[in-house]
Amino acid sequence: MPDTTNPSQPQSLSPLLIPNLSDVITTDDVSQKGNGNYKADYVNWCRVAHLLHVHASGWQFNVQPSPTGSHVWEAPNGTAYVVGFFTGPNGERTPDFPQSVMDNRNSPIAFAKVSARDFTDTHRRCLCTAAAATFSLAWQLWAREDIENPHRETKPKADPATATSVQALPPEERPISEDDRETIKLMIGSLPPAKKSKFIEELRKQFNITGPKVFTAIQAIKHQDWIKANIPVA
Repeated sequence: MPDTTNPSQPQSLSPLLIPNLSDVITTDDVSQKGNGNYKADYVNWCRVAHLLHVHASGWQFNVQPSPTGSHVWEAPNGTAYVVGFFTGPNGERTPDFPQSVMDNRNSPIAFAKVSARDFTDTHRRCLCTAAAATFSLAWQLWAREDIENPHRETKPKADPATATSVQALPPEERPISEDDRETIKLMIGSLPPAKKSKFIEELRKQFNITGPKVFTAIQAIKHQDWIKANIPVA
C-alpha cells in the first residue's frame, strides 16, 4: 500500500477495470438461422449494444478515424478496414481492434469501393467482435469460428449413429452448412437475370433437379463445388 501520509511518494494508478461479461448471454439472447444438419447461432448487434448498456454502463464503442480523417482505413494491399475501441466511464480506452470490411462472401473490399452500407455493416460487426474480445460478451459464439464471422455453426444434437452415418458418406455427399447455402444463394441471386436463368437451367440439368425450388436441392458439398467452379462472372 502506498504511504498516503507522504505526498512525495508516487501514488499507484488504479488498474483498468474491464467488466467481464462472459456469462451474460442466455438462450433468450441467441437467435438462429437455417435448419437441417446445421444451424447458425448469433446475437443481433442491437442486442449486443443493449447488453453493454445494461452490464457495462458507461462503456462506449467508437471507431478511430484514420490519419486522413476517414473512419475507413486503407491496408497496404489496397483493401479496407475499420479500427474499433471502447472508452470507459473514467476515461479508460481499450486497445485498437481492427475489423476488415468484407462483402457477402467474406472477401475483403477494396478501399476505393467501400460504400456507406459497407461501412455501417462493418461498424456493427466490429461492435460485436470487439465486445467479444474486450468483455468476453458472447464469446461462446466465436470460439470455434474465425473472428470475422459473426456466428458459429453447430450441428444439432444427434445420436452417435446419425453422426457415424454422415461420416460414412463420401466427402462430396456430405451436407454443407446453412450459412454456405445462404452464401450460394447470394452468389446466384446477384447474377444478372439472363445469366441467372441460364445458370439455374444448367444446375438443374447437372443434378437432375426437377422440383420448383432449386435452392431446396442444394444440400451437399458436390453442389457447392460445382456451383463455385461454374458460376459465371456477374
